[in-house]
Amino acid sequence: MTAAAYMTELAQKLGCIYVPKCTAFKNDYQNNQKGAVFGERQGYLVALALTVVGRTSGVAILVRYPKSAAAPQIQESLKSRPDFSKFLAKKTVKASDDGVTVTWTYALNRTKVEEVVSVLDEVIQEVSKYAQPFMGKCEDCSTAETREITLMNGTPGYHCRSCQMRIAAEKQREADEYKAKEANYLGGVTAGLAAAAVTGSAWGWLISWMEADSGKWSPKLHAVIAFAISIPVAWLIFKAMGKRDRVGQALAVVFTLAAKWWGDTIYYTHVVMHLQNLAFSWPLVGSVLRHFFDFKLSDFGTKMVTAFDVGISLFVPWMPWAKLPKFMPAFQTINRDGSLSQTLTQAAGTR
Repeated sequence: MTAAAYMTELAQKLGCIYVPKCTAFKNDYQNNQKGAVFGERQGYLVALALTVVGRTSGVAILVRYPKSAAAPQIQESLKSRPDFSKFLAKKTVKASDDGVTVTWTYALNRTKVEEVVSVLDEVIQEVSKYAQPFMGKCEDCSTAETREITLMNGTPGYHCRSCQMRIAAEKQREADEYKAKEANYLGGVTAGLAAAAVTGSAWGWLISWMEADSGKWSPKLHAVIAFAISIPVAWLIFKAMGKRDRVGQALAVVFTLAAKWWGDTIYYTHVVMHLQNLAFSWPLVGSVLRHFFDFKLSDFGTKMVTAFDVGISLFVPWMPWAKLPKFMPAFQTINRDGSLSQTLTQAAGTR
């Protein structure tokens, strides 16, 4: 059974709507397979999806309720259920002030639709002990009659038109204030230099210890290490700048590549030391720097690693730790045929 057929059957069992194209359960680390199922059950809003994290597939259930202070009780109540804590089928529970998400993974075969429905009803049963269901009112103002499910950034809710406009206006003000905020570019450059020096040196000495004296070479490790290097480099740059913007992203790209290649310089220095039986010296490091691209482009393997270094560095602005913040919410209504209609114009992230 395909993912789309599975989700269609699940929607039919629940009397809900299957939406093939939506952002529910999607984030920087997790994706959904073929959208999600949305609806109302016993007064609570529900969303269900098949998820993928890396190569691991799973099932995710969201049950939403009006804002409540009972999140700790709901989480503890669900986690204490025997069928939720089995070692081979352990479910992860995460409760917040307006909803609870339950996820679990499967190895080969998807969880049967009937079992997913059963788990959903168990979750609702526990939630109903601590949180009230929706009563047909807008969850933001609690006054306007609102029965149409609206997705806000992929999360189902009840939001009247007036509250959608108010929330959008508030977020636009936040975006404008953030954009007007002065960035400390000198601090960003200084932090970038320091981060590149430390992370690059750490990479260089570590890989030298692992490989330089052994004659081994792990191209996969050399090709992907820039991902790890970009995390502290980008974080420190933005921390010093006090905001994220395009200039900061450009600095993160440059210093990520600089850190990786500084570490490679240390590594090549140790390779030369091993081959020529030399002691470490800064003049030797300088000599390696002058011939750096002779090392980096010496054969097909090193050329591929160099291409990965540049490619990963250029991709840094799209990585979770370097993305520009987004303020404006996307409001969408769910049509009966599973399509989505935009209710407000969505602004892009800050520029």
